[in-house]
Amino acid sequence: MTSPADPSRPPAKSLAAGDKAISLVGPSGSGKTELICRLLPWFEAQGLKVAVLKHTHKVDLGDKGKDTWRFAQAGARLVALAGPGLLQITQYAPEDPPLATVLAALAPQADLILVEGYKKSPLPKVAVVGPELENLLTDHSQVIALVSSEPVTSHLPVFHPHQTAELGAFIKKYLGYE
Repeated sequence: MTSPADPSRPPAKSLAAGDKAISLVGPSGSGKTELICRLLPWFEAQGLKVAVLKHTHKVDLGDKGKDTWRFAQAGARLVALAGPGLLQITQYAPEDPPLATVLAALAPQADLILVEGYKKSPLPKVAVVGPELENLLTDHSQVIALVSSEPVTSHLPVFHPHQTAELGAFIKKYLGYE
């Protein structure tokens, strides 16, 4: 069901931040978040440190009125929240930060970065699809694999949403970890 990784691609350990990232794309409600949540423990069991980046068009983090929100409203460009088992750092910017900047910030602490979104980025993409398959493939040429709970005919590797190990192994191989 999967195809071998490109043998001309160098091992992931020597790649730039963007080259150790895979974007999971698909329409809202398609199962991207659930798929990432299943992949995370699988990659951890493989010994990989994984970071997740979620791209959003909404800037409300649900903390309106809380202290951290108030600090930002008062002019702080960087706000940190720390507690037992938690360090959250929020950096405020006047516009959407460039993907390369965000990946570079995450890369030193991760072997692999799973990105939810950034449909138009140059990152390789795993598309979570259904009946809208045609639009997704024509809109995003960097799609390297498909995930669908419905039968799909494609020249690309196709995985069922619960084929976590198979999809994880495909991603590892694609990025040169195998």
